[in-house]
Amino acid sequence: MPYLWAVGKGVEAIPVGNRIADRYEVMAPHIWRDTKPQQLAVADIPVPELVQPYLRAYPHSLHLPQVYGWIEQSDAAPVLLLSNAPIHPRSGKLYPAIGDALSQATALRQAHWLWQMLTLWTPLQTLGVSESLLHPDNLRIEGWRLRLRELDRNATSPSLAQLAALWRSWLPDLQAELAESVETVCQAMVEPEADITQLSQQLNTIVLHQVSTVTLHLQIAGGTSVGQQPRNEDACYPEGLMDSSDTEAMPRLGIVCDGVGGHEGGEIASRLAVQSLQLQLRGLFSHAEDANEPLPPELVSQQLEAAIRVVNDLLNQQNDSQGRLERQRMGTTLALALLLPQRLQTASGWQPVSELYIAHVGDSRVYWITPQYCHCLTVDDDVAGREIEAGQWPQIARQHSQAGALTQALGTRSAAFLHPHIQRFILDEEGVLLLCTDGLSDYGRVEQSWANYIGLIVKDIITLEDAVKAWLELANQKNGHDNVSVVLMHCKPRLKATAEMASLVNQRQDQAVTDDLPATSKALLYGETPDNDAQPTPAPKPDPRPSSVSWRRLGWILAVIVVAVALSSWWFLARKPSTPESPGPSQQSP
Repeated sequence: MPYLWAVGKGVEAIPVGNRIADRYEVMAPHIWRDTKPQQLAVADIPVPELVQPYLRAYPHSLHLPQVYGWIEQSDAAPVLLLSNAPIHPRSGKLYPAIGDALSQATALRQAHWLWQMLTLWTPLQTLGVSESLLHPDNLRIEGWRLRLRELDRNATSPSLAQLAALWRSWLPDLQAELAESVETVCQAMVEPEADITQLSQQLNTIVLHQVSTVTLHLQIAGGTSVGQQPRNEDACYPEGLMDSSDTEAMPRLGIVCDGVGGHEGGEIASRLAVQSLQLQLRGLFSHAEDANEPLPPELVSQQLEAAIRVVNDLLNQQNDSQGRLERQRMGTTLALALLLPQRLQTASGWQPVSELYIAHVGDSRVYWITPQYCHCLTVDDDVAGREIEAGQWPQIARQHSQAGALTQALGTRSAAFLHPHIQRFILDEEGVLLLCTDGLSDYGRVEQSWANYIGLIVKDIITLEDAVKAWLELANQKNGHDNVSVVLMHCKPRLKATAEMASLVNQRQDQAVTDDLPATSKALLYGETPDNDAQPTPAPKPDPRPSSVSWRRLGWILAVIVVAVALSSWWFLARKPSTPESPGPSQQSP
């Protein structure tokens, strides 16, 4: 039974234990529990103005609550019920407010929380709810993630100076090595002509100086399975195990693709996407490693988007040349995770820093999983999501017969209609990135089963390769209707001061195990979510600011790579038969 956050006039005064609408049990002020979750929580009525910002903010659901239901009452004001609120799923208690969490956090985590606040400022300002970021009790913390309890409509037009005032009130709780740098940002925020782009760059430099105090060990493994289908239209990178010491391959990249389209089109599309993205991203890796300062997140995002558009146009041109129409057009979903290695000059010399970039198109997903929680970092490109963002009640939108149909995929249309989603994250705790196609994520399999695997991985009870096999086996047993691809990226950030000591403990090789999982591991497939919160990971250091980067050089490198990709990919596709088959069953939801 899910816990919900109730919003409405007089809600806080409703006694604990009361039952509302013969359904909702009041557990605490504003915290209700649905005792009949199988029933619709809203009637098909016009959406009130109060609800609209939540629906339009749906793409930001990593940080924001979502609309669950609406209760009309004859003797009281209506009540809006919010799911995805910052409430612990087992204890039913709110996660701590940011003001209570700051003093116990590392400088890196503190800086990351401030970065998330500034990143949310512009989209919430556009929706008229940026005041939500100015109320400390509304800002809740779940490990690394900033979460908002509810959205507050702007009474006036909040300014960055007000945000600076809030940050200044937190300065005594910030780590000493961070507080002075944050004060400098606050001074810039109160200027009448404060520019949020420049502020983001300034804050990003501060974040990266904290990242430079951490070293990252990374291990990646991937695999794909045909399931019960006649052919495998999925593809992934890598297949098998890859360690960060493997310099010949691309040890900081994970990709999964789920192809769609007739006449082996999906198989071609997914393989081409994986191959061409590898080739293109080598140039980005090379330039980032050689640059004298970190590339700005905006530039990295632009280059990732450009690489994705190249893949889209190659597939789109092949579709046009073969006369493929509508559902015959081949395409593919994409989920990509890239840990970009860069260099930063600090008071102690040049230091490596790593940032996590996530890109996705379609309904392939990326999850961040630790022993404490499982966070889905992506939002599916499907009809239900489009309808919600356009102003439909979520529960009604998800009842649509085509709710899961894709609204975009690589290759099905011109790049002018493509909108890749690209996000930047900072890793400050040990965990596992799970990239998967919908052959695994359908029916909530990841959310149901993650707790059974994460402990086995972080405690080295099973190898990463065997964890991949276990996820594939689960998908084939429970979701065997589809192909499935899984890539796991085990990330271990450590303070550089203690990394050498930690390496002595971690140097032992992963124990050899049989291809089949032990019975003891299989018995763990259906456990419960643990009831504790994430532990912060330490970090410190100074903060000079980088100068401009060589944009022309990066553009030149990528231009050469684009040509190479186009030629090699065109040759690869040209070898395939070009006569499209007649339309088969719907391929809009791979």
